[in-house]
Amino acid sequence: MSVRGSAGMGFFATMAEGIAVAFDSLGANKVRSGLTILGVTIGVLVVMVMAAVITGINKSFEEAMSPNGIATFYVQHWDFTSGGFSGPLDEEEPAFFRNPPLDPEWARDLGRLPGIQSAAPMVEMNSDFGGAYEASVGSDRAEISFLGVGADYLEIYSGDVVSGRWFTHSEAQRRVPVAVIDSAVAVDLFGQRDPVGRDIRIGQGRDGAMFQVIGVYRLPANLFAGLATHYVWVPFATADKYLGIWDRTISFIVRPEPGADAQAALDVTYARMRQLRRLEPGEEDDFAILTQDQLLSLWGQLTGVLFAAMMGLSSIGLMVGGVGVIGIMMISVTERTKEIGLRKAMGGRRRDIMWQFLVEASTLTLLGGAVGLLLGGGLVWAVNQLTPLTAIVPLWSIVAALVASALTGIGFGLYPASRAARLDPIEALRYE
Repeated sequence: MSVRGSAGMGFFATMAEGIAVAFDSLGANKVRSGLTILGVTIGVLVVMVMAAVITGINKSFEEAMSPNGIATFYVQHWDFTSGGFSGPLDEEEPAFFRNPPLDPEWARDLGRLPGIQSAAPMVEMNSDFGGAYEASVGSDRAEISFLGVGADYLEIYSGDVVSGRWFTHSEAQRRVPVAVIDSAVAVDLFGQRDPVGRDIRIGQGRDGAMFQVIGVYRLPANLFAGLATHYVWVPFATADKYLGIWDRTISFIVRPEPGADAQAALDVTYARMRQLRRLEPGEEDDFAILTQDQLLSLWGQLTGVLFAAMMGLSSIGLMVGGVGVIGIMMISVTERTKEIGLRKAMGGRRRDIMWQFLVEASTLTLLGGAVGLLLGGGLVWAVNQLTPLTAIVPLWSIVAALVASALTGIGFGLYPASRAARLDPIEALRYE
């Protein structure tokens, strides 16, 4: 190999030298170099695909929440964001059981507060609360989750009634046994027949009540709509009368008036809830108010765990690639010992030699990162085309992958580069 400099190679000349040598090494030792950059390729691939999937899931969650209106908030009888059913070890029972349930009648009181457009009780019952619920027509059955909601549900949640209609305020007040089903329940129970006007039985096992189907509802299009199926909506009071609501699952949906100050609406609701709970000043709250921002923040914490796992897997791949870089660069130093000695004898500086080897190492890992980006882009395309997931590649993941690739080459190439720079020129010239 020719000697391309003497006492002081310029920055760009050194860069060009290192890149050229790196590609020469790749061409001369394809298998060895390929195995070296494989770990970096896998690490970058993991970063890109996982970042794209997590970003897509986050966007889908935001889209699922946004139709409700960012100002809409929820009154719960406990704060499920603070640790689920668990409680301190010195407590006899967690807040879920210790806090008294909400009284559905309080929703009317909240709805009359200044700045509040509406407030309605809501309950969702499924296999997690009191056993599985079924909807049946003759011998055809479908396991369902049912929601007891208000007649103004569609004013808060988006979606489409694709057949029939939603129930009215009058039907809700009179506890009429009517139901709106989703398309999955409609297909399971009625096949190609129109379900509107037909009766279904809703309950647990052989117990249950007959409801007339008055509509088929389609959830707004997003990732979670595809995962959440087999739902039945009935008026809240009807559910309370016929389906045995567990009162600890009752919550209130509170919707501020358009243009009203969101914080003021939260404050008046909070103050009124403390009055309804008969709490003294300084006494701890036995209810919770959850906003859309809090729910988005909780979701961000959950996906943050996935992000941490992603970084761990990626780090393993980069470390494997880094170990390979050490090996191939040590071989390169050995093969070019005489060249290094000649350059040092002609006045080559240690920092120039060291920098050249670091450029060579980072070029190898950057090439592995570029291959990982290309393969990752292909996988992201496949995810978007073949699955219900929406994968979106954020720009930061591309930049982070390339920077991490380069730093891997520099970090793991330091030892071989330092060894090359410290070679004694006389001993190096005598090397065979």
